[in-house]
Amino acid sequence: MKRRFMHLVCAFLLLTLLVPIQAAAAEAGSAVAAESLNSGVTMVAGGSDHTLDLKQDGTVWAWGNNEYGQLGDGTTIDRYTPVQVQGLDSVVEISAGSRFSMALKSDGTVWAWGGNWNGQLGDSSVAYRNIPVQVTTLSSVVAIASGHYHNLAVKSDGTVWAWGWNIHGLLGDGRWNIHDAVVGEGSMNGSSSPVQVKGLGSVVDVAAGFLHSLALKSDGTVWTWGNNDSGQQGVPGGLTFNDGPYTTTYRNTPVQVQGLDSVSAIAAGYSHTLALNSNGTVLAWGSNSSGQLGDGSTTTRYTPVQVTKLGSVSAIAAGSSHTLALKSDGTVWTWGHNNSGELGEGSATSSSSPVQVSELDSVSAIATIDGSHSLAVKSDGTVWAWGNNSLGQLGDGSTINRYTPVQIANPEAPHWLEYDVLTVTDVTYNSVQLNWQHATDETGIDKYLVYQDNTLLATLNSDVNSYEVNGLSSDSSYFFSLVAVDADGNQSVKKEESASTAANNPVPEAETLLYRLNGTILDFDQSRIIWKETGDKSLWMYNRTDKSQVKVYDANGSNRTISTAKLSADGVVYSISGTGTHYWEDGAVQNSWDTLDTARPYEVKGNFAVFGHNVVNVKTSESRSLLNSSFKNRNSFDLSADGTVVYEFINGIRRHLPDDTFTTFNPPSSEYPNTYNGPLTDGKNILYNAYTENGGYSKWSLQVRSADGQVTKIALNPIDHADSYLTDPRTSYQINNGWIAYKEYNKEIERWTLKVRSPEGETKQVYTAPKWWQLTGVPLSIKQLGPDGTVAYTFKDTTYLYSAQEGKLLYSFSGPGELQHRDSLWYRIDGGSLYQVDRVDPNQLQLSDSKTYQAGGSNYVYSLYYGYISTSGQELSGSWSPPEGFHGFVKVSMVSPEGEDYDLSLETVGEGNRLPEGTTKLPDGTEYGATEVPGGYRAEWRVKGRTGDDYSPDKKVFVYVSIEYDNH
Repeated sequence: MKRRFMHLVCAFLLLTLLVPIQAAAAEAGSAVAAESLNSGVTMVAGGSDHTLDLKQDGTVWAWGNNEYGQLGDGTTIDRYTPVQVQGLDSVVEISAGSRFSMALKSDGTVWAWGGNWNGQLGDSSVAYRNIPVQVTTLSSVVAIASGHYHNLAVKSDGTVWAWGWNIHGLLGDGRWNIHDAVVGEGSMNGSSSPVQVKGLGSVVDVAAGFLHSLALKSDGTVWTWGNNDSGQQGVPGGLTFNDGPYTTTYRNTPVQVQGLDSVSAIAAGYSHTLALNSNGTVLAWGSNSSGQLGDGSTTTRYTPVQVTKLGSVSAIAAGSSHTLALKSDGTVWTWGHNNSGELGEGSATSSSSPVQVSELDSVSAIATIDGSHSLAVKSDGTVWAWGNNSLGQLGDGSTINRYTPVQIANPEAPHWLEYDVLTVTDVTYNSVQLNWQHATDETGIDKYLVYQDNTLLATLNSDVNSYEVNGLSSDSSYFFSLVAVDADGNQSVKKEESASTAANNPVPEAETLLYRLNGTILDFDQSRIIWKETGDKSLWMYNRTDKSQVKVYDANGSNRTISTAKLSADGVVYSISGTGTHYWEDGAVQNSWDTLDTARPYEVKGNFAVFGHNVVNVKTSESRSLLNSSFKNRNSFDLSADGTVVYEFINGIRRHLPDDTFTTFNPPSSEYPNTYNGPLTDGKNILYNAYTENGGYSKWSLQVRSADGQVTKIALNPIDHADSYLTDPRTSYQINNGWIAYKEYNKEIERWTLKVRSPEGETKQVYTAPKWWQLTGVPLSIKQLGPDGTVAYTFKDTTYLYSAQEGKLLYSFSGPGELQHRDSLWYRIDGGSLYQVDRVDPNQLQLSDSKTYQAGGSNYVYSLYYGYISTSGQELSGSWSPPEGFHGFVKVSMVSPEGEDYDLSLETVGEGNRLPEGTTKLPDGTEYGATEVPGGYRAEWRVKGRTGDDYSPDKKVFVYVSIEYDNH
């Protein structure tokens, strides 16, 4: 834990130093800044003859010996420059042992790869792995350490877990040597899955050497176990173990190192140990044959001694027989063995006291372990190495030992320019669509890898930015991830997204599922959908034409949420908690408001928005003040797409035009009590409530004022204050293109009704609600009125769609969701799902009535169809096919007051043939025909308007069909 804290401190210093660089890069292009930040290294780890580094983006890179796959690139080829560890990101800590590697991810899981003959990979096997595998039964880990052939991990509860080689009690669980052996490739002398170290709690960090282990507790004490033949435990004594020709001492459970109570960091070498005191001094003990204890001697020490001439130390690292210390001034100091130049001061002479590494400063992290090379990370994110390089472990492209630091190449992986690029749309019960924005890379993107629940699902070309996943189970959750790969095989960090499929509820026949998004749809039109992800943190605009989408807003980890969002004519108007309202267009915020009446609009239409006292052109930011207005919701005004606002003005109504002129309408003095409210408009007429007195009781009179000033009273109802003051008046009445839908109370039957009035004044009763226990507050509500007289309304939990022109109910559904009309089509929205209501085909004749009966072994069907001819040359059609094994006889008659304007045709169709039948026209305009229909054929009849004739939308035609069929 202390080690991780130091890494965080170093990362913070790195970020601080990078701020001016990032600011300059932002002026030249934000992509450069993002790349520089993500490519910086924050941590290094040295194995016996290979090296790892951890970048700030959470990816891991490796180089050196790869005989057992310890570089994790999917091969066993040695690498002299860094290659990326495959399939690994979100890493926060790394460690390396003898020909194996390990990484801790931000989710608390641990991953390992490389040699595994003693189970040191912890995956319950002894198989070698050239790509990372997860350590089994281990979670909530906060710190890791690798020894020669064993590993340690600290969990968030302060316990320590160990696996791998267990000779001399290295795992600390009270056993020693062979146990939990696994049958498989390689040999086994330990545990291939984690076991708990006995008697330890409150541990914050661990360290592992060749044959011993260490733990640092939160109280600053140090605990140790394993081999002690060189005094590396710092506690003399231990059990005697006869190991062939050798006699050693060991402990298979932890013992406290005495005299240490303010330690902030620990390190373990091959057979020596270090502790960093909180005052910046360093203590050492164990083997000292090469002067690795730094006390000026080569005498083995069985208890801690202080490293000479060294203070202000912030980090320590121990190699095979040498030691490193990082001072607070950014310099690095070394001592001990130096045959390969691992001390970095330019010679091959060992030293028993600290010497400074040549030409190295501004260092933020150091590393070395079971080997003879050393590593450092500078505050600019560059990596430097020196010492043994026989297998390319320095990463400079050679195998030449280096006696002073050399800089290591820092290859780039693809990176994402946006904070969140992977989204899920079009979710059905068995499929989802993944969408993403392209990654970038200097060498170009070669391919994209799509994973489902961490299993590779698809490999896609670099120009692809969407993928449909099929064959999923209904009502199930899935985890998807995306990786970009460049031409060199380097992989980006994973972009991840989860999604849940819908329940496999059959979609009603009267609707078609168009889209299912992983969130909530806020607004849409024929070409766009505005939706927010679950959690109210991200706002997206989806293009219905090409299925692409762009992010409008993302909270980027803040606690701000999306309050409202509406489509304007050209962009999006949205409000964010605590930041006001913003107008977004062409990929960027163009205008913002944070003072206009709490800066949250109550309505958006066209390019205009209404706030508490103002109407604003969102494109130009021009604002018009609405005199005497004080809107708290949508209940007291109506906005038109051209910017016209009608609103309650004192006791009357004011129409405020885009040119800032206005007209005020006040009730006549004879009306009681001189009050108008709830104004709605269709651009020409104004519909509103006028309060009056009737029979000694207060009533509201629904009135419409036409453009020429004529006032028509439509209904007189009991006052329902909930309708008039507390809720949107649109629930009680609406106006659109001259059509008016309204509720009216029928006193005779004591029930509320819903009616629709045409522009010509014709009224149709749409619905009569059941008798209610109270006069007002009946749950009958108008939802939307279409420009053709179709109206959506609800009663209790059922929604209906009615056509006033056709005089019939078109569709209904129960449960959640609402109907919306857009560009002559009706849709149903249910959270993140958008359905289209399948209106009856206007070119199909519609069945009005039908009767069937059987007599004399034959079946008879008599049906009446109707339809509307609304355009020149339009055809209305119908058809009938006999059941399998039957044949029939069909007679068709067309009847219409305007019969001379239509033509009837009749055909027998089947086996690739069309056989026209003649028809006869009578003087009154009736036209008829008949045909036989063999088995496997069908009869088709058509009514066609004559080309060049002028047709109104209400020209109705009736077709009577008589069918007789049998199996003779």
